[in-house]
Amino acid sequence: MTRLQNLLGGRELKAILFDLDGTLIDSVPDLAAALDASLEQLNYLPAGIARTRSWVGNGARKLVQRALAFALEIPEKSVDAALTDQLLAVFFTHYGEQTCEQTVLYHGVLEALSDWHERGIKMACVTNKPARFSEPILAHFGMQVYMPVLVGGDTLSVRKPDPAPLLLACEQLGVEVANTVMVGDSVNDIRAARAAGMPVACVSYGYNHGAPVADENPDLLVDHFMDFIVP
Repeated sequence: MTRLQNLLGGRELKAILFDLDGTLIDSVPDLAAALDASLEQLNYLPAGIARTRSWVGNGARKLVQRALAFALEIPEKSVDAALTDQLLAVFFTHYGEQTCEQTVLYHGVLEALSDWHERGIKMACVTNKPARFSEPILAHFGMQVYMPVLVGGDTLSVRKPDPAPLLLACEQLGVEVANTVMVGDSVNDIRAARAAGMPVACVSYGYNHGAPVADENPDLLVDHFMDFIVP
């Protein structure tokens, strides 16, 4: 029995949607390296891995916008859109060259995915990371075998916390929202799931912009990925 089943009030668990960064993988080392290389290329001070870790979770554009606000010592809302576009383009180039150099799977991820797969539970990845970066990561770690459906941050015109990516994933998996659970690490995952009308479980070790995800009251919170599986 999986603990996620208990979130459905007696309904059958047919599908699980997973966030990527901070939930299945720790991608911050590669993101930070690409961000710092981009900042330095444009003659800004590097941000470092600790700051980058607190900035991820809202997509690449928001990440570079936060980096520029730090580098220029101005409020995030005051960052010029043209500067953001410039840094974003450079960042995409650098990150595209190093998406899996230092990125690692969190402990227990493949074991849990395999367990759910053997139970016949359908799975999809719903992430704010652009699909062109997400696909190679899923392939690199062998996760595409378990998650044939990917809804990236550029798949639709909206991203989490909008519920549309979750609803699209359910549609592509051929499952009802009522039989689906979202698994993530941040407030964006929680708000998207709530808006979509499905339960949400979170890992405590993710990013969530430096704030405890417990403060957002997910339906289930675990400290280790394998805690989702009840022996």
